[in-house]
Amino acid sequence: MTENTIIIKVIVMKKIVLALVLIFTLVSSPTKSQITKYFSSSKINLDETAVINFLRYLEGNFYSEDVPLNRAARIMSPMFYAISEDGKVGYGWFCNSHLNGACSEDFTAYRAVEFCKDYAKMNCSIFAHGNQIVWNNINMSVNNKNFNENVTFFKKLNIYDKNSSEKITEENFLYYLNLNSDSCSDNKNSLKINKFRGSSIDCLLPGRYQLTTNDTSGGNDYD
Repeated sequence: MTENTIIIKVIVMKKIVLALVLIFTLVSSPTKSQITKYFSSSKINLDETAVINFLRYLEGNFYSEDVPLNRAARIMSPMFYAISEDGKVGYGWFCNSHLNGACSEDFTAYRAVEFCKDYAKMNCSIFAHGNQIVWNNINMSVNNKNFNENVTFFKKLNIYDKNSSEKITEENFLYYLNLNSDSCSDNKNSLKINKFRGSSIDCLLPGRYQLTTNDTSGGNDYD
């Protein structure tokens, strides 16, 4: 075998490998349209509870629905935040890592929406992708976790219920944000919607998390 033949074979192999990597990336990574179809452009009003739940989501503080009696650790990175069409029930989806992009987003937006619908008994849509609010094409990132400043921010965006209760104060804000446990019902079929997670300020935000891409290989990638 001549040296030129070897070089040509090496070049061909490199091209094949690059092509396979590209195909795998296109197949395994959701396109923007696959995610945005779960967004909404409808009018929404968030109350005080909804703001706290969104901040809990950003903080990675939630009740891990699929691990009984366990609140997920704070290393979780927020991936998707789904919310009911009336703005009353929130649901978080997280990555088991503090690194953004460590988990695959394949079908994740769909899962978050479906689990939210299970709680809310009505349609849900994605409110935030990571820390970026995508509802109604707002497309603005939230990095500030101060309650009052976020209320002001949401008022400017015209997505805050001005008639919302005022239970949150500067003194008790961190208590509600960092709630570690609750006595709320897991019965998602309860008629008392203010008594289960996702709709009450006294209840942890419900959610699920998935393992990182490095920790799992296909199939059901959340536990």
